[in-house]
Amino acid sequence: MSPPSLRIVILGLSITSSWGNGHATTYRGLVRELAARGHDVLFLERDVAWYADNRDLPPAAHGRTVLYRSVRELKRRFKRRIREADLVIVGSYVPEGAQVGEWVTRTARGLTAFYDIDTPVTLARLARGEVDYITRALIPRYDLYLSFTGGPTLRRLEREYGAQAARALYC
Repeated sequence: MSPPSLRIVILGLSITSSWGNGHATTYRGLVRELAARGHDVLFLERDVAWYADNRDLPPAAHGRTVLYRSVRELKRRFKRRIREADLVIVGSYVPEGAQVGEWVTRTARGLTAFYDIDTPVTLARLARGEVDYITRALIPRYDLYLSFTGGPTLRRLEREYGAQAARALYC
């Protein structure tokens, strides 16, 4: 008997274009493997010009990808999916990500996670107050803080930033 499939929503910087970022290949691998295990995966990506002009997502990609143009549209179109998902992941560098994260952590009934694909940069920017995709106050609201960095940084996220559970998820 196989475990039940999960309904997973991922809000990430980009899966449709690897142009100028390493997020797309990480998300492609993650979505491919989750789908291969039978999970229902929806990837939501902000439709921005610099990625729209350079889309290179293979046609045989797994999961489902939907673009949205604004936080307002995101909330209107996907409130039910966010609320009913078993897991919602918000990634680093998502445009207006702190606002998206606030909404997700208020709306989702399932688990919520923040996936930080550049944790050292995030922590440095948090210290300077220069980050717009996560806030110090938002970190404890996520059930899980996934980091591409392991080791003592994970304990630091829990001790100093109040992350409920910081775990490595390498790219």
